Amino acid sequence: MDAHDDTRAELAGALARAAKAKTLLVALDFDGTLAPFTDDPDDSRALPEARSALEELLALDRTYVAVISGRPMRFLRSVVDPAGRMLLSGSHGAELLLDALGDAAADTALQLSPAQEGLLAQATALVEAQVARYPGSRLELKPTGAAFHTRTMKDQSLCAQAEQEMVERFEQLEGLKVTPGQHVVESSVHSATKGEGITAFMQATGADVTLFAGDDVTDENAMRELGPADLGIKVGTGQSVAAHRVASPEELAAALARLAELRRDAVR
Repeated sequence: MDAHDDTRAELAGALARAAKAKTLLVALDFDGTLAPFTDDPDDSRALPEARSALEELLALDRTYVAVISGRPMRFLRSVVDPAGRMLLSGSHGAELLLDALGDAAADTALQLSPAQEGLLAQATALVEAQVARYPGSRLELKPTGAAFHTRTMKDQSLCAQAEQEMVERFEQLEGLKVTPGQHVVESSVHSATKGEGITAFMQATGADVTLFAGDDVTDENAMRELGPADLGIKVGTGQSVAAHRVASPEELAAALARLAELRRDAVR
């Protein structure tokens, strides 16, 4: 058995243990985790196998599914969970939707102060100027920030340079939170993190075991909130505090399908 086989066996064992939890929370990032990256973020969709696994989990007793994403809540509600069965955290923890628990009063609506609105306008202007300098790059405007995307740049050799310049320009704005990612530099006028999102869901569901999977730097805030009984899965390369790793969204989808099968047997 090689190292890769050892890693698979360890993950299989962890999934089997998680499936036996009295109350299980399965929380996931979206882009690069449930869904492969696309040139146009609006085209991103969860892989069919992952979607099927989540549907199976949602049908089981004492089992909750959450998506914790940097995407705005409007995207999560319309694209990720149009049926309204999941717990949702958008804008890196700044937006929470707990309707699936039957407690809409606990939801948090996003409101920016006049100062935050002004800061967001400044950040947006910086990205617009950067997009003009680098053909093919994109601005993604979010409720709490502006993101600079380089995945579609015509000259890919300039991506690192463009991203570093964007970081430096963002850092000139006092109070703006700056988070570099994979082919993206995120900015936010809100201090919330994905860690706050997953903590809110863990508390609201009373989960005995929480599984969280994510691929990017921003997901590490959620990984750090997991306890000894919980299960963190890093998708792809890069440093992570997660105890387990899969290579791609396709491998994660297979793991979720296996978890759904094990969970179905455990709650019969």
